[in-house]
Amino acid sequence: MRPKFSLDYYPAPPESASIESASREFLQETQEARLRALLRRAWERVPFYRQRWESAGLRPEGIHTLRELELLPVVGRKDFEESLRLHPPFGNYQGDFDAVRVQTSSGTSGKPKPFFQTQNDWDVVANFWARRFHAQGVRPGEIVQIVFAYSLFIAGFTATEGAMRLGSLVVPAGSGAITASERQVRILKEWGTQVLVGTPTYVLHLADVAEKMGLDTRRDFSLRRTIHTAEPLSEPARKAIEDRWKVTAYDSFGSVETGAPTFECEYQDGYHINEDGYLFEILDPESLRPLPDGEEGLVAVTSLFKEASPVIRYNLEDVSSFLPGPCRCGRTFRRLAKVRGRASEMLKIRGAVFYPTMVETALEKIPELTREYLLVVDRVGQLDCVTLQVECRSEEGNTPLLKSRVEKELRATTGLSIEARLFGPGELARALQVAERVKSKRILDRRGEGHVS
Repeated sequence: MRPKFSLDYYPAPPESASIESASREFLQETQEARLRALLRRAWERVPFYRQRWESAGLRPEGIHTLRELELLPVVGRKDFEESLRLHPPFGNYQGDFDAVRVQTSSGTSGKPKPFFQTQNDWDVVANFWARRFHAQGVRPGEIVQIVFAYSLFIAGFTATEGAMRLGSLVVPAGSGAITASERQVRILKEWGTQVLVGTPTYVLHLADVAEKMGLDTRRDFSLRRTIHTAEPLSEPARKAIEDRWKVTAYDSFGSVETGAPTFECEYQDGYHINEDGYLFEILDPESLRPLPDGEEGLVAVTSLFKEASPVIRYNLEDVSSFLPGPCRCGRTFRRLAKVRGRASEMLKIRGAVFYPTMVETALEKIPELTREYLLVVDRVGQLDCVTLQVECRSEEGNTPLLKSRVEKELRATTGLSIEARLFGPGELARALQVAERVKSKRILDRRGEGHVS
């Protein structure tokens, strides 16, 4: 049976089931119709895109199909930053629309950038969040505790809207800056929270807090699942969360620029793309040309539904690829492979490519450590030097022998000689403000600050 179609139809569950399992032919027709509408809208009402397309000799009526999308220029973070500089305070990428709210990027990879939302934008993103939750087993009546920071960053608010649309009971606790972590733990226990939604690092931090309060995270709580975005959920972090809380941990990939474009399903085999609302491309890092399926490159996104602040061929700077074939869940949406990392976070240390998530594989093997860490990169003379700052679970465990074990495991995992600096329980978490931050920043690269002697 052919699903319902109109240009503004982006349903939440259970209606969305027909879209999520639609034929590839229907999805392509839907995407192309919405792409043409988006380009007309952006040409008429978003100066940022019109200026770029005019400079390239392009007009929206020249783009009809998905294959012609690559004729449009790729834009990125620096283009938006330049727009903000030339057109303060909001830039000219917002468009001439009646916006109802503004949210900003987190600022972990540059100055925070504002993005306007119309009521329609907000409603569609909320529906996409509802799809995430439903695919990950959240059901009406369940208690969902949301511990994202309620701030200019978008995740806390849109997660709340999505859970409410499913009929869940939302506990909008916010980050530790709003509701102290000890109070968060008491709510989890006493109110019987079944779903915990937050960044991986803060959910792991809450496990540390619970244990310090004398609670057993595997027996004293009613949690069934944890749901994450805003930070990468590495496989070691997923395993740590699932083991410590006795839950199933789900990941979703997105950004404030895009909304809620992807979700893991119950099989946790890549990210399903909400293809009725988004076009994803994998681009060659050098040429920015689309790559064939299966090849790894930079993730670019086009938001088909967005009115204010649309993104059209926006380079997220994340490294991934498309997964082949259908998922066992029966959804026909294409899937994105686990994101390897952000291109801007990829480091070259002594000629070797290095992502910070590689460290987590080493930490997983050392139970005496928490998952709170920071990599500090310095240049000493002509040599790059890396120090891992990491936190111990107990004061007694902070020994020279443990330091040696950590350094040995880091070398085996990364191939690099990395010095370990061990912190006492809670010490590094306080220094990095884990309870207050929007998302973690794992690298402090000081090589551009002058030589260290």
